Amino acid sequence: MRIFIITMDDPVQTKQFIARIIDAKQEQIIGLAVPNGDRLTLSKGKSKYAYLVSLLLIMGLPAFVKNAGISVFHKIKKQLHKVGLIQDPTIMGYASRRGIPVHRIKTPNGKAFRAMLSELKPDIIINQSQSIIKKDLLDIPSIGVLNRHNALLPKNRGRLTPFWVAFKKEKETGVSIHFVEEGIDSGDILVQEKYSVSPKDGFNQIVKRNYEIAPQAMIKAIDLLESGQREFIDNNDDEATYNTTPELKEAWAYRKQRIFG
Repeated sequence: MRIFIITMDDPVQTKQFIARIIDAKQEQIIGLAVPNGDRLTLSKGKSKYAYLVSLLLIMGLPAFVKNAGISVFHKIKKQLHKVGLIQDPTIMGYASRRGIPVHRIKTPNGKAFRAMLSELKPDIIINQSQSIIKKDLLDIPSIGVLNRHNALLPKNRGRLTPFWVAFKKEKETGVSIHFVEEGIDSGDILVQEKYSVSPKDGFNQIVKRNYEIAPQAMIKAIDLLESGQREFIDNNDDEATYNTTPELKEAWAYRKQRIFG
């Protein structure tokens, strides 16, 4: 199995997720690329500042400050690496130290990057970037492009799904590993890991639990594909629900819900 990874440089959750996949499948990973963009990359017309305030309300001050501190410290460590004082703290550095070729790119949909991937002939691509993958790239791997989604598809397609699970007080959630199509989180599902959500569980608890189970779910999906598994869980559009990026009014309503019950 030839695996290529496209991911963001996110020190809060994504780095640890990808690192565990690298540890498990190192010999099969033929490359890793990090495109421009991060978790604050929003669709056109969306305010980054309003989104940050929404995240503060959703996460609460302690968790927001903690994650902001991790991100700031990560940027400091990258500068220290540039002057040769420490090793590269990014996921690219982690992969490179394990002998995996790494690439910094503008977008995975670029012509030059697609040409390089075509020459590498990957069986699967794992995408954990903020980039929307277009058809020309989706057609390159012999099996397909995989994504980790923080909800039980086909429910809760879209962005920041742990928030909506908590906001709507759903009793069950989990992680889905699915094929990427041109639609929003619409590809067939390979693996779902489910767990119950209690009324006390908020956004932070759900995110933490999801990232605890996500690496093993992705590894399980890869193992299934290696074994020749081609029977998947239907990601039925008729049962789908969709979430947009939470707005300030929704984030405020959630914060009041957490305070007053």
